[in-house]
Amino acid sequence: MIWIKLKKVYFLFFVLTLFITTKSFGYYVSFKAEVSVIPGVVTMNELVEETDMSSEVLEKIVVAYMPYNSKLTLNKRYLVNLIKKRVGNVDGVIDDVPIVIVSDKVTNSSLELSEKILVESEIQNIVINELSKYYLNGTSFNLKWRSGSLVEHDNYSISVQITNRANPFVRITLKKSGRAAGYISLQYEAIWIRKIAVSKRRIEKEEIIGLNDVEFVEYNIYSLNKMPVFEEDLPVMADKVFQKGEIIDGKYISDVPLIVKGQVVKAISIVGGVMVSTLVQALENGNVGKVISVKNLENGVIIKGTIQEDGTIIVLEVK
Repeated sequence: MIWIKLKKVYFLFFVLTLFITTKSFGYYVSFKAEVSVIPGVVTMNELVEETDMSSEVLEKIVVAYMPYNSKLTLNKRYLVNLIKKRVGNVDGVIDDVPIVIVSDKVTNSSLELSEKILVESEIQNIVINELSKYYLNGTSFNLKWRSGSLVEHDNYSISVQITNRANPFVRITLKKSGRAAGYISLQYEAIWIRKIAVSKRRIEKEEIIGLNDVEFVEYNIYSLNKMPVFEEDLPVMADKVFQKGEIIDGKYISDVPLIVKGQVVKAISIVGGVMVSTLVQALENGNVGKVISVKNLENGVIIKGTIQEDGTIIVLEVK
């Protein structure tokens, strides 16, 4: 009986140890050096080289909006921080070499179906199945226009052309005895609906944007010409003024700094070999290592100090 109880204790200890060990290690991720993408929104799964995270998580993280024939470099630390907001701990391969993203990719694919006869009732399903290979899970397609009709044929091919994620083009070539007998052209609208942040009021530059400052409105992500911000991205700091009703563009936000203007923190100074601490109010934003101005709350004196990792200020001088 005692032996059975001991076995149960050892088993529980093993499970607990395994759980703690699993939790203490983060997901692994490494990034590509250069990526060619289709113009439009760029998602994290397009930039990742290796990872043990699911593609469903990565494809929901929008990292940039890329106009046609544009180029962008992204810091790997920035990308890792975006992933951390979704999954927690991440063991990323981070170096000083940025990722280069070029939006010059055009998808041109062709599917040849020999000895197949196409019927009208099957066209929609066949085309959607082919388009879905190039889009994120959850994408739907709306037919905008079609030209051409079925003619006598003994086989056919489907070609997909994507120069912009929002509007894929499909052409069906109907063939008879090895020669083209007719064409059906279809233009679709690709739709990926997500709730994105829209300002509820005027937001000033360097103001912290939180959940109470925005509302979340459904938009087709593929039709946007800016980088959307989602609930899990907040809070962030505004790098420009956002008007009421304006979509929060991820291009003009940054992470909330360690010290925010107006925040009350502890400042430490050495006076006659003695360490003295006092409460001060930050007069500007800053991260670790930055020298900022702060106001002594006891006497109103403005002093300068260096921000430490724990959020305290080491005083440099007194004015």
